[in-house]
Amino acid sequence: MAKLEQGILGPFRGKVGTVVGYLWRGRHVVRAYRKEINYPNTENQRLERDWFVSMVRFAAAARQALLLGMREKAAEMQMTEGNLFVKRNKGCFGRDGSVDYQHLALSSGAVAPVTGAAWSLDRRQVLTCRWDRRSPLPRCKSTDSIHLYVYNARIHQGLLAAPARRAAGSASLALPDAWLPADLHLYLFATSPAGQSSPTAYASPQTSEPDAVPIAEHSDAQPVAHSPIPRPEAVPPEAPQRGETKIPPE
Repeated sequence: MAKLEQGILGPFRGKVGTVVGYLWRGRHVVRAYRKEINYPNTENQRLERDWFVSMVRFAAAARQALLLGMREKAAEMQMTEGNLFVKRNKGCFGRDGSVDYQHLALSSGAVAPVTGAAWSLDRRQVLTCRWDRRSPLPRCKSTDSIHLYVYNARIHQGLLAAPARRAAGSASLALPDAWLPADLHLYLFATSPAGQSSPTAYASPQTSEPDAVPIAEHSDAQPVAHSPIPRPEAVPPEAPQRGETKIPPE
């Protein structure tokens, strides 16, 4: 039963015939009433549901990032940021469970994208990402905010770092101890002071720093607690070989 809030000609909430009225982001909207449908639980139906669940699961974990990166485009298309993510990234999710993480889009807009991005993870579980401070691309400003989102594909969780200025050239984020480098995917996008966004950039791992943790080949490995690096022990002098004379130190 619907509830009339402003008279018979005003907006309503609830079901009226074949439509349903509800409040969405402060606006009264109407949609068609969906009857309960019991599809046969075939193998193809299961694969189709799992395919859709994998997209919604990523969108739910990245909700805060999507609110920043897709807000303007979603408002223009009159849809939620999560629905826009699913619409834009269907081709990146395979029905066999595979995900093309490198080409996922978490943002959309005309602001200059982030370039030269690479990240490393030190032994304190602090992730540091660096990018180009300047870019020859149009609509690139040093005052742009860079947003960094890290997704853990093994546990389907993500973290959004505090925004940094493009001119800073880097940002850091402390990760939970159990997060392994091989499970991580890092995305960056820029927003202008006016709230406009850039396309998404995928950052590759970089392990050239002396304190960086090497990327494991398999993400099934159990996390290992890092202990202080021991100092090398003194090596006893070797015994002289036959026919060889050791010169004593002065």
